[in-house]
Amino acid sequence: MRFWWQLVVSYQEVSMDELSLNVGKPKLDVIKALISAIRSSHADIDAWIATTQRVFPIIQDRGFRAAQDSDS
Repeated sequence: MRFWWQLVVSYQEVSMDELSLNVGKPKLDVIKALISAIRSSHADIDAWIATTQRVFPIIQDRGFRAAQDSDS
Protein backbone atom coordinates (compact mmCIF):
# COMPACT_ATOMS: atom_id res chain seq x y z
CA MET A 1 0.00 0.00 0.00
CA ARG A 2 2.79 2.44 0.87
CA PHE A 3 4.47 1.89 -2.51
CA TRP A 4 1.20 2.60 -4.34
CA TRP A 5 0.71 5.76 -2.27
CA GLN A 6 4.20 6.97 -3.20
CA LEU A 7 3.40 6.48 -6.87
CA VAL A 8 0.23 8.60 -6.82
CA VAL A 9 1.27 11.51 -4.60
CA SER A 10 2.43 14.57 -6.48
CA TYR A 11 4.51 16.20 -3.75
CA GLN A 12 8.20 15.85 -3.04
CA GLU A 13 9.28 14.81 0.43
CA VAL A 14 11.92 16.86 2.22
CA SER A 15 14.60 15.71 4.59
CA MET A 16 15.09 17.02 8.12
CA ASP A 17 18.31 18.65 6.89
CA GLU A 18 16.35 20.54 4.22
CA LEU A 19 13.76 21.57 6.79
CA SER A 20 16.42 22.83 9.18
CA LEU A 21 17.79 25.07 6.41
CA ASN A 22 14.38 26.60 5.65
CA VAL A 23 12.44 26.54 8.92
CA GLY A 24 13.30 28.36 12.14
CA LYS A 25 14.17 26.41 15.28
CA PRO A 26 10.82 26.96 17.04
CA LYS A 27 8.85 25.56 14.09
CA LEU A 28 11.37 22.79 13.50
CA ASP A 29 10.93 21.69 17.12
CA VAL A 30 7.14 21.62 16.58
CA ILE A 31 7.57 19.53 13.42
CA LYS A 32 9.78 17.06 15.30
CA ALA A 33 7.18 16.87 18.07
CA LEU A 34 4.49 16.11 15.46
CA ILE A 35 6.56 13.31 13.97
CA SER A 36 7.06 11.88 17.45
CA ALA A 37 3.33 12.15 18.20
CA ILE A 38 2.42 10.41 14.95
CA ARG A 39 4.74 7.56 15.87
CA SER A 40 3.22 7.31 19.34
CA SER A 41 -0.58 7.50 19.55
CA HIS A 42 -3.77 9.31 18.63
CA ALA A 43 -3.82 10.88 22.08
CA ASP A 44 -0.34 12.31 21.53
CA ILE A 45 -1.47 13.77 18.21
CA ASP A 46 -4.47 15.40 19.90
CA ALA A 47 -2.18 16.83 22.60
CA TRP A 48 0.20 18.11 19.89
CA ILE A 49 -2.69 19.88 18.14
CA ALA A 50 -3.85 21.57 21.35
CA THR A 51 -0.34 22.69 22.28
CA THR A 52 0.52 23.88 18.80
CA GLN A 53 -2.65 25.94 18.44
CA ARG A 54 -1.69 27.82 21.61
CA VAL A 55 1.89 28.43 20.45
CA PHE A 56 1.08 29.09 16.77
CA PRO A 57 -2.52 30.34 16.54
CA ILE A 58 -4.43 29.69 13.34
CA ILE A 59 -4.12 32.65 10.99
CA GLN A 60 -7.45 34.09 9.92
CA ASP A 61 -7.34 35.23 6.30
CA ARG A 62 -9.57 38.32 6.36
CA GLY A 63 -9.39 38.74 2.57
CA PHE A 64 -10.62 35.21 1.98
CA ARG A 65 -13.41 35.64 4.53
CA ALA A 66 -14.45 38.96 2.95
CA ALA A 67 -14.59 37.31 -0.47
CA GLN A 68 -16.76 34.50 0.92
CA ASP A 69 -19.12 37.00 2.56
CA SER A 70 -19.52 38.98 -0.66
CA ASP A 71 -20.42 35.81 -2.60
CA SER A 72 -23.34 35.07 -0.25
